[in-house]
Amino acid sequence: MEAWVREQYSMRVERLERRGMYTAFWHKQERFLIVAADGRSEAEMEERQQMSRYLRAKGVDGIGELIKTTSGTYIASYNGQPLALIRAPLPSARFRSLGRELAVMHECGRTCPLPIIACRRIGQWRELWAKRIDQMESFWASKLASGPSSPFDRLFIESFPYYLGMAENAVQYVADTELDEEPLRIDYAAFCHERLPEAGWVDGTEAKLPTDWVYDHCARDLAEWVRHLYRQRGLHCQRAVRQFFQDYGHSMPLSPFAWRLIYARLLFPLPYFECVEAYYTASDENERARHEGALRRLFDRSHEYERFMASFAEIVGIAGRIRLPAVEWLPPVS
Repeated sequence: MEAWVREQYSMRVERLERRGMYTAFWHKQERFLIVAADGRSEAEMEERQQMSRYLRAKGVDGIGELIKTTSGTYIASYNGQPLALIRAPLPSARFRSLGRELAVMHECGRTCPLPIIACRRIGQWRELWAKRIDQMESFWASKLASGPSSPFDRLFIESFPYYLGMAENAVQYVADTELDEEPLRIDYAAFCHERLPEAGWVDGTEAKLPTDWVYDHCARDLAEWVRHLYRQRGLHCQRAVRQFFQDYGHSMPLSPFAWRLIYARLLFPLPYFECVEAYYTASDENERARHEGALRRLFDRSHEYERFMASFAEIVGIAGRIRLPAVEWLPPVS
């Protein structure tokens, strides 16, 4: 690894350490992270570097900076794996709540005058979800035709129609939102995260890394954090969810358009899709067993999640103020 860093970046590794999922090293009293760049393009990396510069210029703390190789690219190959290098400040404790910190980052993104094209995801949810649904439905049909050859196959075959219905409802919910509601300023594209719960700065273990970012509606991050809280605590997450939204909306309240997008994203069964995809691409038997257990737990808690979604407006404190169209198959609020 030291020889690769010297060859690609003309840097001498003074100290090498493992930091969570990253390899970190020090060079001239500066800290650098080597991060995976799978599925990233040079165009995306260039835009993420522009986002990084903009956030640092705005005075946002703890922002990492992508470093180019000696050949002028952001992505370099190491043993066939695409990697990127980030100059990263040491992680520090947050002085603001996650909701307020996230609101600051989103607002910077909304005011950014730079054209963001490659990392843009806003307005694309329906198309991306529909593509994912079609791919999995086709795969499910092939499993149905051939018959199950494992307990996971049987569970997948039995559970897919339920989650297909949820996913199709989510797509329709976005479509109806775009027809019914007028976007406001808070609905402009913002600097978001591909998966907010996976970003190390959230729990103070890492800096804010450009490789985590996309350009999307703030509802992406808000919904994914709610999903994370629910996954951790089940129905006991309600107080934390409400506090999170109160903190986020402290400076600017969410619009009806944003609330409906949050709800649509929570309807889309992303954990189910990711679990099935991870199982069928896993090469290790222990990893497969882990994914099978995760899918069983997800399916076992499906009725509890229905209750959570049915009560969402009450949980976040918008009932009677913001209209979230009812989803017919959800249980009535008790």
